[in-house]
Amino acid sequence: MALEHSLALLIFIGRAGDVLSTHFVTPSMVLEANPIARRFKWPTFVLGFGLCAIPYFDVPLAVMVAIPSLLVTASNLGRGWMSRALGEREMEDLLIRTAARSSLTLALAMVWASAFFFALAASVLLWLAPDDDLVWYFGMGLALYALVVAVHSSFFFVRIFRRAREGIRNAA
Repeated sequence: MALEHSLALLIFIGRAGDVLSTHFVTPSMVLEANPIARRFKWPTFVLGFGLCAIPYFDVPLAVMVAIPSLLVTASNLGRGWMSRALGEREMEDLLIRTAARSSLTLALAMVWASAFFFALAASVLLWLAPDDDLVWYFGMGLALYALVVAVHSSFFFVRIFRRAREGIRNAA
């Protein structure tokens, strides 16, 4: 039973870290990549804590859920310094100006290539531990994180590039 409690605690730490780091980096959710969390901020955050119950039903699945939660928090904190220094709106403006000088195709290609290499690293873990159920699910958690980052970043870039196009049209 101790493993279940430990995993529930890890998921809780990951979810709390995600909520707190998201609020720290983008209090009004302007820079949030997840469109569902951006639209339904608090219900999404609260429902996310329901994931803490997973270890009591399925330990391997709990391992797979814990890993992306922890990595999302790490990612938020690692990139959050700039938005805290500039402020959300100025950071968004910087992203829009950058998007106006680039292409959505390039941005999406880079995000998906990055996710591919993250998933490739996860697949090495899956390959090295085919007989260890929990390690295999750890690798699946890494792969899930790669997918989540690719999908949410894609939505975010589509939104930023659309805002850049609208800004160009509004300026012309």
